[in-house]
Amino acid sequence: MIKIIHFEPAKETDNKVNDSKFVLTKKTNIKMNTKLLLTVVPLFGLFLKAQEVQEQPLPEKEKLNVSLELKNNHLWRGLVGADVLFSSVDINYAFDKQNHFILGVWGGSELAGEEHADGKNYAWHEIDYYFKYDTGRFMVGLWDCFSDSGKDRDDLSGDIWNYDTHTTGHRVDFRGYYVLSEQTPLKIEFGTSIYGDDRTLKGDQKYSTYAELNYPLIRDKKTNLNVFCGAGIGYGGNSHMYGNGKHDFDIVNVGITTSRAFTLWEHKVPVSATAMWNPSNKMARVQLAAVIF
Repeated sequence: MIKIIHFEPAKETDNKVNDSKFVLTKKTNIKMNTKLLLTVVPLFGLFLKAQEVQEQPLPEKEKLNVSLELKNNHLWRGLVGADVLFSSVDINYAFDKQNHFILGVWGGSELAGEEHADGKNYAWHEIDYYFKYDTGRFMVGLWDCFSDSGKDRDDLSGDIWNYDTHTTGHRVDFRGYYVLSEQTPLKIEFGTSIYGDDRTLKGDQKYSTYAELNYPLIRDKKTNLNVFCGAGIGYGGNSHMYGNGKHDFDIVNVGITTSRAFTLWEHKVPVSATAMWNPSNKMARVQLAAVIF
């Protein structure tokens, strides 16, 4: 006996449901893939951009630099070089990529004449040549300082080309400083006249030395504050050039310096104010200075 099996065709409604599920699933997958692409592509672009930035070399520091400073007087190691409006220009060139080896010329001049200790009235000026190795934490260098202010034409010390040890007006200064650390930013400075216009009455070299401790009490703020104390030292029983000439050791430069940068026509202008006392010379001054560029 043969049993006949009848196959009923699938209902149309079942096919429609399956087709709808497939279409919905396909649409969902397309949306998910689209969102994934919209997320991955920008991230990949940012990654490539970051790689480009990392691969680009850092811009080199400027080799040639020039600066102009204006101040109401000129103070240096407890001495008053000028007591009227004063301008100074610094031109320097760095020989290496890190800007550590620097050769420069510094020049300063009074913008008005005044009566000086020698009784003459003139505008004091100076020109210095220097070469230094400076890392920002450690510096050592040589300065050749010269001024012919108030000197007669026939005065050998007023001849800029004269380097005779007994008559030159040049004074060669060996200078340096050292900062202990970032955590203890005590700056130790020194300077010694090793040749030229720093002589005793007999014509012997005095080797006047200056030493200073400088510490930032407030730093990395809008207004910063430094305190300093400097001493003049003489050798061989001689006095030094920073005090009253009576002792071979004197405290000659004590004071504070506040500094702040102001914005002027979208240009930052560093400004500092210094109060300085020289106990040896029994005098004091206040200075206001601005670095124009």
